[in-house]
Amino acid sequence: MNLGPISFGEPSGLLWLGLLVPLILFYLIKPKPKVKEIPSLMFFMKASGRSKLLSFFRMFVHDFLFLVQLLLILLLALTASKPSISINHDITARNTVIVLDSSASMQTTEGSSTRFEKAVDAAKEALTTRNTVIVARNRPGIGVQEVSSGDAAAYLNLAEPFDTETAIGDAIILAGEILRGKEGRVVVVSDFLATSGVEPEIAKAVLTSRGLVVNFINVAETGKNNVGFVDLVVEDDVTTAYIKNYNEQEVTVTLTVAETSKQLTIPAKGVEPYVFKTLPNVAELTLAPEDHFPVDNVIRTSAPDYKPVKVLLITNNPSAFLQNALKASPIVELTIGTPPIIPKGDFDITIIHNVNPAEVLPGTYDDLLKDVQNDQKTVIVTAQDESLGTDYRGLIPFGLTGTGTNGMTRVENPTRFTKNIEFGKLPTYFTTVLQPGVTSVAAVGNDTGIITVATVPGGGKLIYYGILEKGSDFKFSPYYPIFWHELIKYATDQKDIRGMNDATGNTLLLDHETDVVTPTGKITTNRLLFDKAGLYRMPERTIAVNLLSEEESDVNPRDKLGDQIEDVAFSPVKEKRKFEWEWALLLVSLFLLFGELLYIKLRGDV
Repeated sequence: MNLGPISFGEPSGLLWLGLLVPLILFYLIKPKPKVKEIPSLMFFMKASGRSKLLSFFRMFVHDFLFLVQLLLILLLALTASKPSISINHDITARNTVIVLDSSASMQTTEGSSTRFEKAVDAAKEALTTRNTVIVARNRPGIGVQEVSSGDAAAYLNLAEPFDTETAIGDAIILAGEILRGKEGRVVVVSDFLATSGVEPEIAKAVLTSRGLVVNFINVAETGKNNVGFVDLVVEDDVTTAYIKNYNEQEVTVTLTVAETSKQLTIPAKGVEPYVFKTLPNVAELTLAPEDHFPVDNVIRTSAPDYKPVKVLLITNNPSAFLQNALKASPIVELTIGTPPIIPKGDFDITIIHNVNPAEVLPGTYDDLLKDVQNDQKTVIVTAQDESLGTDYRGLIPFGLTGTGTNGMTRVENPTRFTKNIEFGKLPTYFTTVLQPGVTSVAAVGNDTGIITVATVPGGGKLIYYGILEKGSDFKFSPYYPIFWHELIKYATDQKDIRGMNDATGNTLLLDHETDVVTPTGKITTNRLLFDKAGLYRMPERTIAVNLLSEEESDVNPRDKLGDQIEDVAFSPVKEKRKFEWEWALLLVSLFLLFGELLYIKLRGDV
């Protein structure tokens, strides 16, 4: 039953109003005292009107209890009828979550401003009483949570975009988790160029199914011109940069590397590689002219300042495999010495390979050991058939005890020169007894070192390479020259180019807290997040980080999602809500009943 906005769930409960009839009858038929004039009292009653006044108040009290009882019956009857009222409730009034796209594509120019600047202005218009701002990039994060509109606006004024890809759908899902169990509105301000994570439409559907209001505001416009770097491969000798033309027509751009410029003509939607010799230290590549997306017009490379390594190969029977592997390294200057004549010179590394022990002059090995101990040089002894009976005068800092057959090589201590290397099976090898201070890098069996490294006092290195060339297939492996190149770099403490170039959005875990100068300032951390393109300088190396995303650089919207800023009105979203009075009326009834009993008790009727 409905009476205007008020409805009754159990109209039969109103039958309890019938109790009013016996209550009224009780008060009507209740005996009334007869007033008689008693001469002995007349004087006092006439002398003072207090008796009449007292009688008046007594009647009032009786009437007051009647009213309380009347009200109590009315409340109980209404409670039994389960009354409720329907009102229009604004479900967006209290909580607002702003999802602000802060990815690289938001730096696209739109007239005199950028998409990000337009997004910040739109986000301020959506602020309400309680606000949360989620920063959307490759990994969403919470900027501020449940703050006033003034605090949220202050945060938005200081916000800046990052140079990462976009996971806008993941940020929308996070907004839904923040509003779980609450009412509110989610306002997503973006260009909706989602390059990773959940699709925005799917995320919106999930939140809408929970009763949340989700508004999409699109700050992107079409017709943007862009030519940019989309990939970069930095190797020891050469670097390859890939440039993509996103326009509908062929373009010619000027690519500048260091002080060298080159004209590149790229077809519509085409990709053009550019190969150049890897430059030492830090180099910068730029594209001209400027376009609507300047972030991908500049990239940087970082490489060690390679110094030529002077290598002396002492051998009576030169190996074509070893010679070719050493010559393939761009940092090696190779000299071959044939015993008994050993060239004089300031060599960084000496390799002993396939020598005739009878041809080696006395003192040769002793002189090499002194170079290791005094001048921080490196000697690499490679195993050969005669090694078991040869006295290397300490150049192998442990003993060769015998021979073994059919051993499978395993890497015990991974290093830069064993990474991703498979040495395979060894038909024959020498067993060893390692001494303290000798590190087994690769081994066969339980205790036989096949490749070992020992650092002597003074900083020099003694390296044992125990893979016999005869019978082993490792010399045929494409990793064979890579192994020797990386071993030469390790022996001379040259930095590894791997790990000196990275892409935005990645995270580098450091072994300990390290001071890092980032593109935005100096920090101390053991978890380095590459969220801005530029140079990250650490004590031992400089890492060049670039936006290298073909999808993120495609700044023209593929699908038009959401509304333009001027078309959005954040009007209240209301729904019918039913508020039941049953429990409230019951509590009031119990309160009145308790008050009546307390009054009767204090009056002394019971």
